[in-house]
Amino acid sequence: MRNAPPNSPEAESAVLALALEFPATVKSIANKEPDFFHDLRHATIHDTLRSLYKSSQPITTETVAMTLKETRQLKAAGGATYLVELAAQAKSVENLNYWLAILQEKFALRKLSEVCAHTVASIAHERDASGAQLRDLVIGIRSDLDTVTRLGSQNERKAVSVWNSKELSGYVIPSDRQLVGDNEIVKGYEGVCVLAGPGSAGKSLASMSLALAGARGHGTWMGREVHRKFTTLIIQAENGLVRLKGEFAALCENHPELNLEDSIFITEPPEGGLPFHRAEFRAAIREVCERVKPDLVILDPWSQVATEDAAKEVVDKLGEIRSCFPAENCPGLLIIAHTKKPRPEDVRKGRGLVYLVSGSIALPNTARCVYVLLPWTDDPEDDRIYWVCPKLNNGKMYPASVWHRRFGTFFQHDDKTNPKDWGKTDDEREKISEEHLTACFEKTPELRSGELVKKLGKISGAGESTCWRAIGEDGYLRPLLMRSGHGKLKLKEGE
Repeated sequence: MRNAPPNSPEAESAVLALALEFPATVKSIANKEPDFFHDLRHATIHDTLRSLYKSSQPITTETVAMTLKETRQLKAAGGATYLVELAAQAKSVENLNYWLAILQEKFALRKLSEVCAHTVASIAHERDASGAQLRDLVIGIRSDLDTVTRLGSQNERKAVSVWNSKELSGYVIPSDRQLVGDNEIVKGYEGVCVLAGPGSAGKSLASMSLALAGARGHGTWMGREVHRKFTTLIIQAENGLVRLKGEFAALCENHPELNLEDSIFITEPPEGGLPFHRAEFRAAIREVCERVKPDLVILDPWSQVATEDAAKEVVDKLGEIRSCFPAENCPGLLIIAHTKKPRPEDVRKGRGLVYLVSGSIALPNTARCVYVLLPWTDDPEDDRIYWVCPKLNNGKMYPASVWHRRFGTFFQHDDKTNPKDWGKTDDEREKISEEHLTACFEKTPELRSGELVKKLGKISGAGESTCWRAIGEDGYLRPLLMRSGHGKLKLKEGE
């Protein structure tokens, strides 16, 4: 009906069908409120299921029908034939949490509707109320809204899980958890990863190449190991159908050997950005996730999800997003974010690049892994990008690298551009080569640091400070050197 309160007949039937066919699932609805199901037939069946469960009686289609007949409620439940038809609809138990999430949301919306109606009626009744009466009214409304908020979050992940040392020692990491890298892009509720960069730097291209890596299922992505095949769902609001058609045509042309049709799925930009605050949008994403069953969801971009960047909103928005994913087989989440425009005098490197992510630090703080992609120069014809992972909670940190952007395929690694030159002007870039270093030791196999700096300067023409940076502990020539037993520097064997 046009004015019917929020409900989902499909979800109600699916949950009750599973309860009749798989009695163990009755536990998930045994403590739900009597009006958790909107359809009177379903509410009557639910009440009988709760009664049988709490009295530890066997639950089958026959026992439910018999109990309904004994309590003279069989007709209200739709009749014995309806029970049989309902049980026949039962599908995979793995879908239970998906349907329960929809029912919980519809139930909360119905309660919210009741609260709103009651509030309007109370305001009309108390139009001439005193200040004290108004305060009591506001307190009552707040209490009702708190109840609705609680109902709306009952199917969310447990707020706190506590483990002891024995449990952690025995914890078995799921074999399919890792997708890419050293615990960088992973499945599961905690698998939040951020890829940040300025506009038009190549973030969407990089994320599409990640989906391509999942379709291939082996090799590397941006230098990181791809552990297995995985399915990717890209929820995006950046590129229209014309751009997407061209990109997928290029993907298919460049990689005809891969089955992209069943591996990469992408949304057309929804109207109004990515409105995860709207129940109907979340329900639509849930349906897509149920159909596609992605291992990884890419959200592009974050600015279309959150209007503010306060820590609370970041947590709330991530909760809304995660509520769209199945709890039992939760995909990983890669969020595409923009970076702030750095000041010319403020060239960040290493871990400090995390602070370039737009907004507050709340989003990168929440993520377990953060990638930053930055154009090497401002020249639009220079397709090089600086790639770095400044945050990696559960894996080993690794050096930055330089790549060439590519359309419709994987980025190409640039082994000729020194990543340590990032952020420097042409005059500042290192001028000392490995050949210069080797020439310093032609006559003397071991040198003190000061002696080596002087020789390097004489041979290469570089300044003293540049030479010191080259051979320092973090210098780019340092891996070619080692300390002798006398504490002097010498070339490593084989260099």
